[in-house]
Amino acid sequence: MKRETRILGLSGTTIRDRTIVIGVVFRGSLWLDGVVTATLDTAGYDYDREISRAIRSSKQYPQLYAIILSHHLSRNRKISISNLAKKLRLPVISIARSPGGSRAEPFLRAPKIFGIVVDGKHLEVTAAGVGRTETQRLYEIGCTRGSKIPEAVRVADLMAEQLGRGLLNPEGDMKRSKATERTKAISSRRGE
Repeated sequence: MKRETRILGLSGTTIRDRTIVIGVVFRGSLWLDGVVTATLDTAGYDYDREISRAIRSSKQYPQLYAIILSHHLSRNRKISISNLAKKLRLPVISIARSPGGSRAEPFLRAPKIFGIVVDGKHLEVTAAGVGRTETQRLYEIGCTRGSKIPEAVRVADLMAEQLGRGLLNPEGDMKRSKATERTKAISSRRGE
């Protein structure tokens, strides 16, 4: 596994009646390589299909090595890491201990819980389609010094947090966000 192995970090936030999933592709922990998004209806039941469709349609999909879910998505009982791993034919790792998915996981495909050590810190993860040694190596490649969260997941969490606060506009319309209002107020004080 190379230092520039492409890892997709997934996070999300709920806005009104939709869950917006943000995916960030990083080459190891070195640099951002792409962004993937999906908008899911919170009343919908097949999150796995919609998320896998968005990932497969991205230009980064052929180069992806693994997917790591943030704890924000791991808590969502509508997402099954086993089903995602099967649909995408990629290893899927969840930072939270709970594997997610409201459906009973078949025994042979059931996710495994591993204890790994990242930069001297113990972390429990749930993984499907990958073993403990490879999971440990993915974390070593994806995390910066002093962090136990891979960069792809950390940046996806930051973007999802900003969406949740309304600082990024997921609607794509002409509504002003709080950040836009703040920028205009500062500019007008400077006389710009």
